Formats: sequence, structure tokens, C-alpha cells
Amino acid sequence: MNLNRSLIELDNGLYLDAVVTSTTGLVQFLSLWGRDGVMQHFFAALTLPLSEGGIRALTVKLPDGDKLVLDFAQAKMLTKRTTRLPKFTEVGEWVHTWLIHPDVQKPKAQSITVLSNEPLVWRDLWPTLKQVCHLPLLDDWEAALQPRLRAQLTLLPSYGINAYFIDLPIDAMESLISESLQQGLLPLSGEVQA
Repeated sequence: MNLNRSLIELDNGLYLDAVVTSTTGLVQFLSLWGRDGVMQHFFAALTLPLSEGGIRALTVKLPDGDKLVLDFAQAKMLTKRTTRLPKFTEVGEWVHTWLIHPDVQKPKAQSITVLSNEPLVWRDLWPTLKQVCHLPLLDDWEAALQPRLRAQLTLLPSYGINAYFIDLPIDAMESLISESLQQGLLPLSGEVQA
């Protein structure tokens, strides 16, 4: 955890220090801090009907003034990981919980969400892109494929962490690689491009 980022109060003693949503606002990753009772109340609210105090969405005001909508429509899919701080700290006994969508933990067919404490550039994402793609991609192709694959990489809305969604549909990738090979844009086995 990056201790330099600000905690954002969500509600009544519950704080977040990192969050990632999909482009449509669905929560993909959430890092929460608070006392155990407050945390348990929040988890219960995610399962209750709205008429009984349930939560389906929260709007979070970020330190830079922007707002981020957290949609909990898929709350049942989120995996919960919890750890406790020692009782005798300056803040007392706090719980730190991460809620993680399954797509973040392991890749789905030809797509994955990548989280990083630091911003990533193309070269950082290339090894993951090669791993997720169903076709073998040669390292010699990296520079030629970079502009053609930009549309397959999405920077996700986030705070406190950086998140990238890589989506490589089979049909689109097969067409892209086939056309690039036919046009001579991708060298084969040590060929040098003219």
C-alpha cells in the first residue's frame, strides 16, 4: 500500500485508499479501512434491499475534485480478503479489507485486468499481453503491434492504484496478425524489415 495517498471517507468511519471500476462503474477492486463493526455494517448493506438500507452505488469525491461512481451491482461476485491491525496502535483496532472481482485475480478468455502501484507504459504491459493472447506473439513484433493494439488496452477509472484492461478477442486478433503478416509488417524468425 502506498502510505502517501489520502484516505477518503465513504461513510461513518469507513475509508478507502484504492479503488478500480470498469468503464461502466462496476467495482473491480476496493481497498477499505475501518473498525470491524463499521466494516460488517457495510458488507451487510451490500446484500440488503434498498428499502432496508442497502447500498447499490456510492459516489466518491476524490481529492482532486473529480467524482467516481462505485456500482455494486456485482457485489456477490467480489472476493473478500481481510487483515487486522494490532489492537494497540494509534488508531485502535482497524480492519483492512480488499474486495476483488474474479477478472482481476485471473484472466478470462483473452482478457485480463492488470493492477499496478505505478503507472505502466506499453513495454510494461507487453509480457502480459503476450500471455493473454491465444496466438504466439514474437518479441520482434512489439513495436509494429503497439499502434495497432492500442484500442485493446483501456486505462480503467481508479484512485490510489493504476488499472489497465487488456481485451484481445480471438477473431480480431487473428485478422490483425494475419493482415499484418501479409503486409510484411511483422518479421518472421529473425527477418529484418525493409
